[in-house]
Amino acid sequence: MNQTIYKDEEKNAIRFSKITKIDGEMPFTGLGIKYVASGEETYYANEKKFTVKEGEYIIGNDFTSSIVEINQKQPVQGLCIDISTEIISEVALYYDINGSDLKEFLLSDQFFVNRYNVKNTSLGYSLIELNNKIKYQNYHNDILRDELFYSLAESIITDQRFIFDHLSKMSFKKGITNEDVFRAILSAKTFIDDHVMENLSLDKISLQVGISKYHFIRVFKNTFGISPYQYQKRKRLELAKIDLINGNDISYTAIRFGFPDVHSFSKAFKQQLGKTPGSIRKSNF
Repeated sequence: MNQTIYKDEEKNAIRFSKITKIDGEMPFTGLGIKYVASGEETYYANEKKFTVKEGEYIIGNDFTSSIVEINQKQPVQGLCIDISTEIISEVALYYDINGSDLKEFLLSDQFFVNRYNVKNTSLGYSLIELNNKIKYQNYHNDILRDELFYSLAESIITDQRFIFDHLSKMSFKKGITNEDVFRAILSAKTFIDDHVMENLSLDKISLQVGISKYHFIRVFKNTFGISPYQYQKRKRLELAKIDLINGNDISYTAIRFGFPDVHSFSKAFKQQLGKTPGSIRKSNF
């Protein structure tokens, strides 16, 4: 089943699919999103292979050449969303402090095709919500409003500004090397996000993304401004903050997130987040 939920003259479109087998071209129009709600799809986009699993999506544009393969026993359920170049241009120009640089990045052959996890992006929540509304036939009022596509464009641009800004900071001689290294660093960031509660070694992370330890540390820090260890520590503290907001005890939270005692936890918490654990907990009672 491949059902067109919405389509207009500006080339905005939403399609809902349940497919067990397919092998063929899958064009991206405007700025296109291919979201997998259940199952697994394989894309060959711009000569790179992307295995997109449940809870992941891939984004491309008019310059992205793409073939999709699906061969599953159970139907693979997903969404294909096309957002017009007019909407992307309008939103990008509004948010771009550097004139048309961001618009050019999004809508030209410079675009960085990549796979993303819904848990780690602004767009992810919107995709989950929209998919559920369509799946349970509760969508008409939302999709018939232009605001939906502007909202999706804003989420994409929030995520892609992060990509654009950090990719621009990298200073390799060849663009393809630049892209490949950045793709590996993004993969490392996602790996840390997905295993944030584990005591990850540099050996394990660098092996996962295929970069030497020294090169990995240097490029990660140049790209994100902090070391991999500092990044994981900050992610843990952000999760610890949510734990405290939910009413958990400070000592329990400290141990849960890998700190030996309340003192070291409180010191790191204030240093990273600007407030003490006690003040966070108190403000939510």
